[in-house]
Amino acid sequence: MRVIKSIIFIFLLSFTTHAFSKSNEYYKATLVHVLTECNSDCQKLVFRQEVDKAFFELMNAVLNQIRFEISMREKESYD
Repeated sequence: MRVIKSIIFIFLLSFTTHAFSKSNEYYKATLVHVLTECNSDCQKLVFRQEVDKAFFELMNAVLNQIRFEISMREKESYD
């Protein structure tokens, strides 16, 4: 149980400090829900869902940045 709480805390700390994070209220509500109303299976499920969402959002942002850089290089090559 302590390991799960530590992992959740580290996850929340890392993903609430970057530009693609959700609101602090969302993470507070999620953390309170996980710690008070969930058993270990529920905690694992919530944590996995949050990690998956954050990973896909991050990959989407990286791909968008790569698309932008490619389009800028193509534009430079035509000029």
